[in-house]
Amino acid sequence: MVVRHPRPARRTGRGHRHNWQVTTARLLGYWRQELPELDPRLTVSADHAAAYESLRERGRQWPDPWSFVDPTWRDDERSIVVEHLQTGTLVNQYRGLSPCRFCGRHNGSAELTDGVFCWPEGLAHYLVVHEVRLPEEFVEHVLSDDVARRRLPTPSFDDLGQRDRSWPGAEFEAILWVPDPPADEFGPDLELDPTWWLQQTSHIKGHRRDEP
Repeated sequence: MVVRHPRPARRTGRGHRHNWQVTTARLLGYWRQELPELDPRLTVSADHAAAYESLRERGRQWPDPWSFVDPTWRDDERSIVVEHLQTGTLVNQYRGLSPCRFCGRHNGSAELTDGVFCWPEGLAHYLVVHEVRLPEEFVEHVLSDDVARRRLPTPSFDDLGQRDRSWPGAEFEAILWVPDPPADEFGPDLELDPTWWLQQTSHIKGHRRDEP
């Protein structure tokens, strides 16, 4: 685990010092299982790492996807959220494939972000195929996001659930969120907060779990 400490001021070409800002993104869309040790490649603040380890020691698990199933969610709203999930900026690429917790299909091998939230590459699959509805705080964030993102072309995904790595092409790259400043020898300026997602539970009134 890379524990992020305040980034040192750096001298610019003119000898000026600049304090870089680090973006913190909330993890989203990891499903029920015992919490693993934090991946050593991820950047997590000391406070978030301590909170995560405390929850892990107490046996906390990621949320149960069955408790987020909501077939009554409006199709137009669901579609906007799906499009947002499919068109995030790729920030972390892994060697292994993630399985869908419902149907078991291969479901991607990377993480995407919009600079505010960070989620698994295959999260949109849960909304499209399994009628999962994500927390209202995230939905409201998506609906209020820059409409320019909606001009992005629809990406294609292969049979492993991985997005076309050439997407979106040079013409549309400027629309995507990127770290500011861009990644450098200090690593990408994206710090991950796993604690918000661990606090999420079903928001569906009268929910009844029908998992076999």
